[in-house]
Amino acid sequence: MKKRLLQLIALAMTITMFSVGCGSKPAPASNQEESNQQENQTQEDQTQEETSQEEGQTEEEAPGEDTPAEGEDEASNQEDADQPEMESVAELNYSNVNYDFSQQIAAEREAVKLIPESVEMNLAVSDEKGATGVQLVASLEEGNTTDFYLNALVAGNKLNFTAKEGTEIASANSSVSGDITVEDGSFSCIPAPIKAAEPVDEIITVTMSDGTEYRVHTVNESMPGMVITGSGVDAANAGVYNFALDKFLLRVNTEGELVYYRNMGCVGELMAENFTAQETADGTYYSCFVELHPDFRNANGGYSSGMYVVMDENYSEIDYVTLLPNTEENHTHGEGYLDQHEFLVMGSNHYWTLSYTPELVSNLPETVKGLEDGNTAYVWAGVFQEVKDGQVLHEINTTDYPLLYESAVEKLDYANSTDQGIEVTINDNTVPSLADGWMDYVHPNSLDYTLDENGETKKLLVSMRDQCAVYQFDVNTGGIDWILGGKASTLSGYDEFTTSREDEMGAEFTALTYGQHFARYTNRAEDGTLNGNPEISIFDNQTGMGPFLMSLPVPTLTRTMEVAIDETAKTATVSNVIDATAMNEKTGTYHIASHCGSVQYINDNSVVTGWGLHGVIDNIGAMAPEGTMKDAEFEDLRAGSRPIFTEYDAANDTVTFELSGIRNQHFQGHEAFFSYRTYKTAK
Repeated sequence: MKKRLLQLIALAMTITMFSVGCGSKPAPASNQEESNQQENQTQEDQTQEETSQEEGQTEEEAPGEDTPAEGEDEASNQEDADQPEMESVAELNYSNVNYDFSQQIAAEREAVKLIPESVEMNLAVSDEKGATGVQLVASLEEGNTTDFYLNALVAGNKLNFTAKEGTEIASANSSVSGDITVEDGSFSCIPAPIKAAEPVDEIITVTMSDGTEYRVHTVNESMPGMVITGSGVDAANAGVYNFALDKFLLRVNTEGELVYYRNMGCVGELMAENFTAQETADGTYYSCFVELHPDFRNANGGYSSGMYVVMDENYSEIDYVTLLPNTEENHTHGEGYLDQHEFLVMGSNHYWTLSYTPELVSNLPETVKGLEDGNTAYVWAGVFQEVKDGQVLHEINTTDYPLLYESAVEKLDYANSTDQGIEVTINDNTVPSLADGWMDYVHPNSLDYTLDENGETKKLLVSMRDQCAVYQFDVNTGGIDWILGGKASTLSGYDEFTTSREDEMGAEFTALTYGQHFARYTNRAEDGTLNGNPEISIFDNQTGMGPFLMSLPVPTLTRTMEVAIDETAKTATVSNVIDATAMNEKTGTYHIASHCGSVQYINDNSVVTGWGLHGVIDNIGAMAPEGTMKDAEFEDLRAGSRPIFTEYDAANDTVTFELSGIRNQHFQGHEAFFSYRTYKTAK
């Protein structure tokens, strides 16, 4: 028993290495070998281009803090000459690397299935407003040719039932409302509201003219279960929670009703995550990430390589977004993948995107040793693009800032970086992995922005997990305004909230946040401008592996906080800290996230926290024997013991709404049971 427990814990720890951003699994050797071959070919071409470019670089391309890099004027959209130059806390030293995944992406986009294949039957259904994915899917029960299920549903919308050519609908009946009128061989109906925690499966029985009978279920057969507790959300804070769980895109309102669901299981082993509503001046949009290249994810865990799907206010797909090609002098490259961590809709055809892209860089500072004691290394770069109408407006690449190589907390062994990958042992199995080959030295996981008085992007807020810090960039100059936390913090005044930590190499540093996964401006006005100095919120994982029966010395003690930045005094004032473990006794669930997560400080009566992933519990919790994974007052920490999200009334110290998930018995896949984030919107 003890040996088996140790194996489970070891496996959990290893899986967590591969799950730090998205709860994924290591790739089988066959997939990894294919990934290495593709990656090596890409990097061989890339390295030839980089070498020819970088051989021509001079010291003039590594400016000091007050000197703009050559070509920087082009990068900043020709900043006004009379505007004072922004001093950066980091030198700009453009790595200027080329890459192009366009052919690979085109093939993968052609292969990915965003809607299920049509079933062989004489009946069809559609949403009255054109929501994508509203169609019938066959029962999972082998041999069942009578029962069919909706793949997606928009609450309150009519479902239009039609017969295929050559047939007619003779009659229809709802298990909730009774007989339905059929006219000209077709009919429409609005399904009854569905309670998320107590779903009543309305069955619409349709009889065709030839006597064939179909039973259409409004609750999808594979939908995860949901448990809702709490004292109830006040009417003033009514809204909708947006999240994804086991490939279901879900919207649940504060009354506990399903507003929308869509089963994305048709993507198979690919990921479908980070679903939310995005409210803009141009209207409401919905977005979700869909993976295209799973080998990258399987190889290095915390990344996903894919695209974002954008839907309009009626849930109809209107755009598919990848990292756009760029012709800017210092950021010349082709099409690239987007990562699941962040995607912001600013308006119609207007986005901020985030990509993880492999690069061979040659601008490591003298304080950091690279390959053969030089200044080169293989790294995963964070690339942030603002795009509008298919054009790149701004691009920031983390490899432009040599400071970030030095201030990394994890994946900073540049001297041993490689594009070949290394072997990783999981229990008795050895698999090749790129995870420890390319250095994940930044791991950006959230973006937010502010606008100037003309409606143009002014600042970019970036949370970087492997820096244990939050950065603010000036998008016009490319400069870093300030750094909160980590080794290179430019702000002070928060000592009482810090801990002493060690980086991957054993060097001590003072940490405010540790492995944080989410940062947002909290004082941005409706027009996008800031009211005074920046005020931000942070979901601070305080990442560690325990506390468990078998735990590491540093536990995971998740917390959230608000921070006010005084840019003149260069100070940061921390307030409204919420200790996640203090929530445990309120609902009897385990409020800890080793990775991922989100928080919205909406007002004193509404703080909404998405609990992200716990690497051990959510990956293999169900495999562990009962009682072998526990913490104080928790005798059984297996999958399902943690909530998906919580709404907390801080003024009255009560939980008003909490939703926990139950994995559906029909779910097939290896992903962890969690939602990357939860977002609350007003409608």
